[in-house]
Amino acid sequence: MSIFASILRSVYKLSGAKKAFALPEDALRKEIEKQNRHRGVFTPTDRKAYYETIAVNGFPCLIVREHPKPTERAILYFFGGGMVIGPDKGDLPVMRKLCRETGCDVWFPFYPLCMEHCITETYAMVYECYRKMIALYGGGNVSTCGFSSGGALALGIAAHNNAQPEPLPQPRHIVAVSPGEVPWNDAERARMQALNERDVSIDYAFMVTVEKFMRHDCENVPDYMPSGSRGDFTGVGDIHFFYSADEVLYGALPDFEEACKRANVPYTVSARPKMVHCYCMLPIFKEAKEDFAKIVDILKK
Repeated sequence: MSIFASILRSVYKLSGAKKAFALPEDALRKEIEKQNRHRGVFTPTDRKAYYETIAVNGFPCLIVREHPKPTERAILYFFGGGMVIGPDKGDLPVMRKLCRETGCDVWFPFYPLCMEHCITETYAMVYECYRKMIALYGGGNVSTCGFSSGGALALGIAAHNNAQPEPLPQPRHIVAVSPGEVPWNDAERARMQALNERDVSIDYAFMVTVEKFMRHDCENVPDYMPSGSRGDFTGVGDIHFFYSADEVLYGALPDFEEACKRANVPYTVSARPKMVHCYCMLPIFKEAKEDFAKIVDILKK
């Protein structure tokens, strides 16, 4: 493990950030509301790329391009935050880097959070983004990518697509970094709980509590929305998972692998020990640089 990765892990431990994820529901809600005061929709003002913001189902979607005109291919990119915490401008350098190094346009939906909306509304918005992208770029030219709950949405697009009466073409590639997952069977729960002491970022308790926020007292929420490994990924070009081998969400991998096998979809797994949750999103140290480069190589094919 590189020195920077070791320092980053220590910083997470000392910060006590994990404790917030173990709070009871009411206290957790207050903490989320506090964090969201400084997060949300942003409009880039720099000239490092070409930006356009469109409205999709009443919510903004930022499009990042290297050139004024659309390219031939695009990435539907999702921020993380458990579907309850909004994005910040820290996502922007990652989007520009993906855009520049893959040769793809990057679409970034500011999807409705489950603090105020049911997860079905979240899926309706991001799926409409995907529909618009397929219309613009064509089938086989759109990939999905996301970190944490964003990774869950990157996978969930495929499952949601297969649940439609008339499905669209499936994503060319799916890159899911530490995809969020509400555990839904005893084996998965046990694996996540066993990893909890080694995870310096996320507490297992959050993966259980967040389901109530996601469902938001709605009826008829499909199982694949809170628990992506229950979805049908048939027709996807390929799926690529990136994890820290020492994070709670790594416990969901066997269920995702089974889902890929059921759908006969080729997949790969990268799992590095001692990394923090979604370390790939910080491509400024050795391990993150190497794995971000792998993500770029996948998405530019």
